Amino acid sequence: MAMGEARTRESARQIAMVCLDELVPVDDRYRRIDELVGDWGFVREAARPYYSEGIGRSSIDPTVLLKLMLAGALEGIASMRELLRVAELRLDLRLFLGYDLGERLPAHQTISDAQTQRFADGEVFERLFLRTVALCKQHGLIEGSHLSVDGFHAEANAALRSLRASLEPLAGEAEAEPRAGYEAASEPPQLRLAEPRSGPTPKRKATNATAVSTSDPDARLKGKPGQRPHLVHRGQVAVDPKKRCVAGCLGERAEGYEGDALAPLLDRVRFVLPDLASVGADQGFAAERVWQDAAEREIVAYIPPQKTMLPRDGREPRTNAQRLALEARARAKSDAGIWAYRQRMADAEGVIAELKNQHGLDRVRCRGTPAFHAQLLLGCAAINLKRLAKHAPNAHQGVAAAPKAASAAISSAGDRRERVTQHPTIQLSHQPLVWTVSLCLN
Repeated sequence: MAMGEARTRESARQIAMVCLDELVPVDDRYRRIDELVGDWGFVREAARPYYSEGIGRSSIDPTVLLKLMLAGALEGIASMRELLRVAELRLDLRLFLGYDLGERLPAHQTISDAQTQRFADGEVFERLFLRTVALCKQHGLIEGSHLSVDGFHAEANAALRSLRASLEPLAGEAEAEPRAGYEAASEPPQLRLAEPRSGPTPKRKATNATAVSTSDPDARLKGKPGQRPHLVHRGQVAVDPKKRCVAGCLGERAEGYEGDALAPLLDRVRFVLPDLASVGADQGFAAERVWQDAAEREIVAYIPPQKTMLPRDGREPRTNAQRLALEARARAKSDAGIWAYRQRMADAEGVIAELKNQHGLDRVRCRGTPAFHAQLLLGCAAINLKRLAKHAPNAHQGVAAAPKAASAAISSAGDRRERVTQHPTIQLSHQPLVWTVSLCLN
């Protein structure tokens, strides 16, 4: 065998006419997502209030900005500089964004400003997430009668050294009328001095009531026994058990009772899932008001109570809270309750692990609860689009089902012919099989 010709840079510098659409594989994930979403005009419609008409120079298409943020969530890339570096080299991302091989991508400052300032209220991200939920429901990936709910903590973008004491003025001075003029506004509050003490100096421990972060005031201290506390935000997800699509999510401060987020989640989900009949959660959501909120919405809550909520020694319930706790325990021990418990362990906790390990939700990228909620919406939308790209062809029995049906028809015809002729070989007709399939991916 003769040695091949040497490859040099001169051959790579030759000008060639190429089509970017032909260089990207047909089964590429971003191509499938673009086909499933179809018209991205809803992004421009949602972003229209944030732009002025006829004033200033033309800006970058908001659809491109949102697609770049979505690509960062799909790839699990938190840095905008790294995301643009990857997008410069990836042909599928360039096709997804609508940019040719020589076109320059937007600057990283433009994308960051759009996420943290221009679209800070989260309306554009809400619209994207609801569009993915509607597509999952349209393609049969969401059953819509039961949801598994669970919460998680994401580490805030702030260090413990940013904590400062939260000092309040004296009660008597706070009630007094403020003085008129600039002097009253600039005068610092008077602080009460601590009483003199004797003995060793006690160890001071920062809490959410006594300290606040100067970097991210919305972050809250959270920690388990034996572990170092962290500044975190709290997120809630509601997962449908059919294909583990996310039907609702909520980013909030990590304070108060975790179960108080269930009612807002149910109100969000009922608009897209009107047939919702039951919900499953862990003991962290158990409370009298949580069971009552679910009952008012005619939803069965499979939320097991904590031991302290039950009557002692099997006595009769004395309060309404104990009565609801006994009813909740009976529901949790039923067959439907055991099924809901298993689904929550597999679906809700599995989606949370996927968000943290693959989509960058282990750490909050921006500061503030609204920014964390927008990041959570992008991560959940990325999960739903992944489910659509993987399961949507099988859901409506389209192109992906045709080869299977053809092979099944050939094998069944061959079996019938073999039984009639009793011959070890199978002879098929030379006429090719032609399949005509109509698809609607919008």
